[in-house]
Amino acid sequence: MLSLLPLILITLPILSQIILGFYSIYKTAFLKFSNISWINFILQVIFSFAAFNIADYHLRKQFEPYPVRCGTSLAGTAAACILFLLILILIISIQYLIKRWRAKRNKM
Repeated sequence: MLSLLPLILITLPILSQIILGFYSIYKTAFLKFSNISWINFILQVIFSFAAFNIADYHLRKQFEPYPVRCGTSLAGTAAACILFLLILILIISIQYLIKRWRAKRNKM
């Protein structure tokens, strides 16, 4: 379970941005689009740190009697966190452009 938890943690803000972002664009939501975006961005950063620490703990527990000498899996976790952060930023900007386009179309 510990090996799957970091991946789940770094994908949760992306999924919530997709679901809540489109909900706030197409229907009246209880939160504004900007608030949802900021919350998911901050959660992505927090969950990335948590995912990295969980992966580090799992790596240390797996090789408990001996010290860990290779951190390639931790580098992969850090790269995945950065990649998912960039994907989140891309999703937020696409949703913002859709929101702006819909507002412009509704004014006409």
